[in-house]
Amino acid sequence: MIWGIRVRLITEYWKKKMKTDIVRVHLVILGLLLIIWLVPTNYNFLIWNIILALIPFDLALLIRYFKKYRLVQILITIVWLVFFPNAMYMVTDFSHLSSIGTGLMTETQFFNYAILAVGVLTGLILGISSAHIVGRVYCQKLSTVWTIMFYVVLSFVSAYGIYLGRFLRINSWEIVSDPQKVIKLFMASISMHSLVFVISFGALQFALLVLYHMVRRINID
Repeated sequence: MIWGIRVRLITEYWKKKMKTDIVRVHLVILGLLLIIWLVPTNYNFLIWNIILALIPFDLALLIRYFKKYRLVQILITIVWLVFFPNAMYMVTDFSHLSSIGTGLMTETQFFNYAILAVGVLTGLILGISSAHIVGRVYCQKLSTVWTIMFYVVLSFVSAYGIYLGRFLRINSWEIVSDPQKVIKLFMASISMHSLVFVISFGALQFALLVLYHMVRRINID
C-alpha cells in the first residue's frame, strides 16, 4: 500500500517536471527567435527554419502522449516523418557562412557566426531529440538491433527529404497541397548528385542519432 502510494507520487512528480521542462524549452526557443528578429543579422531566415524544426519535436511529444491510442499515434507519426527532415535540414544552413566570409576577423563576423551556429545547433538538437523520443516509443521493448535499423532508415529517408528541400525547394506541406509536383520532382531528382548527397548526409545523421542515443543511455544508467 505504502509502496504503491510512493510510486504514484513519484510518477506524478516526474509528469509535472516534464511539463515544466517542455514549457522552458519553448520559452528558450522563443527568446532565441526574438533575438534573431530584433537584432540586425544576415540570418533572419533562421526564424522560420527553427519554427519548422520545432514542429517534429512537438509531434514526437504527442506521439509519446497518445501511446494508448494506436491509430492516432500512427497518424501523428506519419506527419512527424514528413516534417522531421526540416530539423536536420538546418545543418545545410552553414552554407550561408559565405555571406559574411569564412574567416573570423571582425566583430560583425563574430556575432553572425554565433547567431548562425546557435540556430543550426538548436534545429539539430530538436530533430535528434524528436528522433530519440519516437525511437523509444516504438523500439524500447525491442532489441538494440531494431533501434539501429530505425535510425538507419530514418537517417537516409531524412537525407533524401533534405535534398528535395535544399535543391528542389520542396516544402513538407506540398506532399498534400501539390502531390503531383512532388512526385514529378522526386522522379527527376534521381541522379548521382542526389545519391552522393543522400549517402553523405544520411551517414552524418545516423552518426549523430546513434551518438545521442548512446550518451542518453549512459546518463540514464
